[in-house]
This record gives sequence, C-alpha cells and structure tokens, in this order.
Amino acid sequence: MKIFDIVQLNFKQLIRDKKNLFFLLLFPAVFMLIFGIGFGDNVESDVDIAVINHDNASGVNLGNELVGVIKDFNSSENESLFTVHEVSSEDKAQKMLENGSVSTILIIPQGFTSDMGNNMSSLGEIVIKGNPIDADYGIGSSVISGIVSEFSKQIINKVAGQTIPEIELKYEDLNISSSSTFDLYAPGLIVFAILMTITVVASNVATEEESGMIKRLRLSKMKTRDYVLGNLISWSFVGVIQVIIMLLVAILVGFKWEGGIYTLFLACIVGIVTTFSSVAVALIIVALSKNAKQASSISPIIAVPLSFIAGAFIPLPDCVIATINNQQIQIYEILPWNQAITAIRQVLTYGQGLDAIVMNLIIILIMGIILLGISILLFNRKISREN
Repeated sequence: MKIFDIVQLNFKQLIRDKKNLFFLLLFPAVFMLIFGIGFGDNVESDVDIAVINHDNASGVNLGNELVGVIKDFNSSENESLFTVHEVSSEDKAQKMLENGSVSTILIIPQGFTSDMGNNMSSLGEIVIKGNPIDADYGIGSSVISGIVSEFSKQIINKVAGQTIPEIELKYEDLNISSSSTFDLYAPGLIVFAILMTITVVASNVATEEESGMIKRLRLSKMKTRDYVLGNLISWSFVGVIQVIIMLLVAILVGFKWEGGIYTLFLACIVGIVTTFSSVAVALIIVALSKNAKQASSISPIIAVPLSFIAGAFIPLPDCVIATINNQQIQIYEILPWNQAITAIRQVLTYGQGLDAIVMNLIIILIMGIILLGISILLFNRKISREN
C-alpha cells in the first residue's frame, strides 16, 4: 500500500507542476520538431563509405591502390565525392551503416592482388552493401562501379600476355528502411526525453526530503527500497508516455515508423527499463546534494552531457575499450541510455523484433540494477544521518 501511495503522490505532483511537465514532455518534443524540420530531408554533400580491405599483399597491393583511387575521386565541382572510412571488420562497418555514419560498405577480398599473378579466372569479387532506397547508396554504388571497371581495365593493360577478366562486383541490398538523417536521430531524441526525467525526479525527491515528507513516511515503517520502488513504478509509466508522445511528434515531421504496434510495444519496454537508470541517477544526485536547490541545479548539468555522451544528438567517434569475439566494445556502450538508443532504433527505424534487442535490454537492466543499488545505499545513508 505504501508503494501505491508513492505512485499516486508522484502523479499528483507531476500534474500540478507545469514546469516539470514542460521539461518532461514539451521540451524534448520541441527538440524533435527542430530536428525533424532540419534533417528530415537532409542529403549529405558527400558520400560516406566504409571500406574493409582484406588484401594483405606485400609490396604492390591492388586493394590499397583501389582505395586510393576512390579517395581521390572528385565530383563535378572538383571536390572529393567520397569520405572513406577504413575499418577493420565487417561487423563494425555494419554498425556504421545502421547508425547512419556511412551509406555504403565496400569489401575488398583477401588475395585480391595475388589472384592477378596467379592468372585466375577472375581478378576477384568486390562486395558493395547498402540500403537500396538510400540516395547516397545509389550514388555511391553507381560511381564505385565505374571506378572499379576503369581500375580493372588499367590492370589488364599492365599485364602483358595475360587475359584477366574485369573485377566482378557483387551487390548486397540490405533491408534497412531508413532513408533520411532524421530517421536515425529520432530514437536518440526519445531517449533524451527519458534522460530529462533525471531533472524532474531529482527536484521532486529533494523537495520531499527538505519538507520532511520522507521522514514522515519512514515513521510509518516505510523502507527506502519501498520509496525507490514507488518512484520506479510511477516514472516508468511516464517513460511509456514519453516514448509514445515523442514518436507521434516524430511521425508528424516525417519519421518513418517501421513494424507497427509490436515495435512500439518493444520501444515502450525499452523506455521502462531505461527509466530505472534515470531514476537511480536522480536519487544519487539527491543523496550527494546538500539541499533541494543544489539538487535541482546539478541534475540538468548531469542529464544534458549524458545525452551527448550517450549519442542522443550526434554520431559518436570510436573509443574502443575492449574486443570480445572480434567485436569492438566502445566505452559509451556501457551507458544504458546508449543501449536504449540502439534498441529503439532497431525496432522503430528498422522494424526489428525482440531477438534484435535482447542483448541491449540485458545491458540496460544490468546497469540499471547497479545504479539502483548505489542509489539505495547512498540515499538510505543520507536519510539515516538526518534522522
């Protein structure tokens, strides 16, 4: 019953406090509108491609030569058409394609150079991957096709007395539905709304503590974990509302929602478990603050930078801390909000199911439990000192 009372109290306070309602719902929605209008139909001036060069020949390396030709290729305005990202693994390139860092993947096979010397029936098979409805992929794959054709002719001319067919191109059209920059930004903005929960929860809890309400609740034999659980339940409902409202605003300005109600349900699940971490951070802020004013001032200083670090607004650079099973782990991937952005993008932007986000949910839950454990310990210690 005590937990239900906390849930009821939080909803009453939220409805009465127009300022907190603004920060939770309207403020993130305004961001969504701005990004939707600014990036909904955005087309980059150059084409970003990821190149995986498996050609390991020493001395003359045709794979390296081909990459150099692509880098130096100029558009009609005498500017480089391609921005080439040389990456070490296909998994990493696939991630870059999914998060919008690149539009095209080019894979040069192992033995690309040695095949010419061995007079094979083909100089090798180069793979081009991308989203068939992405305009940049259409431009990139078409231009690369011409570059590779001309490159193979030059090689043939250099090899006297040998007949080597042109390089074969294999196209793999990937089922990635996003066709605008905004489709990739929108999930990050949804998580930004959930991160703003930190500011409201910190303000509410600090005010309750300063007014003596928490002390009175503890006199009724309420434990700290009951208070935390009541906040988790109430703010998780708010997290679901945030996901739905932000999605509706995103659709209004051109977001292409994939997968229907099922993927919305999955996104709401992600929103709920991610809210746990936001509530935990808010409680930690209150536990470490001297008063309500300080907690209210510190919380946005924490929440806004976390939004950038988690990748809510811009693609994040490589910052590898470990490699597991040839999979590079970025330092920001330990943040539950970064995992939430990836998960929501998978379900709402790409229309994927539960199997695509299971690992993301596990990481979000693990980090949320760790943060909640820390918050309960610190918050309980502070309350005990004051008693």
